[in-house]
Amino acid sequence: MSTQEHKKAPVLPGENPTVEERRINTAYLGQTYALTRSTPNYMPNSERQLNDWLRQYISTAQANRMNFPTVFNTGVPYSVFALAAIMDRIDEAHKSLDILPGTLRAVTAFKNILYFNRATGPLAAPRPETGWIPPTDAVHTGIVSMIAAQVELLRRQPGFNEVLARQFGILPTPAPHPDLATVDPEATARFDGGEVILNFRSPRRIRGVDVVQILCDRGNGHIELVGTTTHTRFVDAHELPPAGQRATWWYYICYLSPSGTRLGIQSDVSVTVQGSVGL
Repeated sequence: MSTQEHKKAPVLPGENPTVEERRINTAYLGQTYALTRSTPNYMPNSERQLNDWLRQYISTAQANRMNFPTVFNTGVPYSVFALAAIMDRIDEAHKSLDILPGTLRAVTAFKNILYFNRATGPLAAPRPETGWIPPTDAVHTGIVSMIAAQVELLRRQPGFNEVLARQFGILPTPAPHPDLATVDPEATARFDGGEVILNFRSPRRIRGVDVVQILCDRGNGHIELVGTTTHTRFVDAHELPPAGQRATWWYYICYLSPSGTRLGIQSDVSVTVQGSVGL
C-alpha cells in the first residue's frame, strides 16, 4: 500500500476557519472554559457563514419576539436581547482581530526604533487604535447553545409552522450526496512521546458514512483493528516498544458504511514511535 500525503490549507495561529466539532479548553483571566465546537444541523459550518446565519436568526427573532414571548422574552437563554448583545461582541472581536496585526507591527517598529535608531531625536508613540480590544463589561456567552435551546422550545409553540421555520433558517440542511467512491479521511498521525494522535475528517457530515475505522501494522506484518470512531481525533495508547527502541507503525484508515462496508479512499499513514528511556 502506498503512502498518501494530503496538503492542508494554512490557517491563522490558534484559529480554525470552520466550526468543526472538537473539545477544547481555554484559559481566560484565570478561569478555564470547556468549549465544544459543534453546531446543530441547521447552522452553517464555516464561521463566516455562521455569522450571517446568526444575524438573520436574530432579526427574525426580534420580529417575532411578542409572537413567541416564552422563547424570546423571558430571560437568558430565552432572550433575543441577550443574543443581540453577544452578536455585537462577536462583531467587536472580529474588528479587534482585524486591527491587531497592524497594531503589532506599529508597536514592534516603535520598539526597534527605540533600540537601534541612529538618530537621537524624539519619537512619537504609535497612535492608539479605537476598538482594538473589546469592551470589558460582562456579557452572556454561548450564542450557539442559547439558540439551540430556543429552537427546541420554539418548535413546540402553538402556531409555529414550516413557513416560520424557513424564515428562522432552522430546517435541517440536507447533507450533500458525496461520491462514496472518492471520500477520503485525509488522515494524519503524530507521536507525542507517549501516544499516537490520529486526526481525520469527521464521518458525521458525510451521508452514507457511519464511522472511521483504524487499522494498524505495528511493524510485525500483522494488521490489527485499533478501533472505530465518529469523531475527528483518535488517541492510540498502545504499549510502546522497549525503552530506547524504535518502531514504525503503519495506520490504515477508512470510512465504513452502516453495514460495515469500506468506502472511498483509504488513508495510509506511518509514524515512528520510541519506547521511553528511564531516568
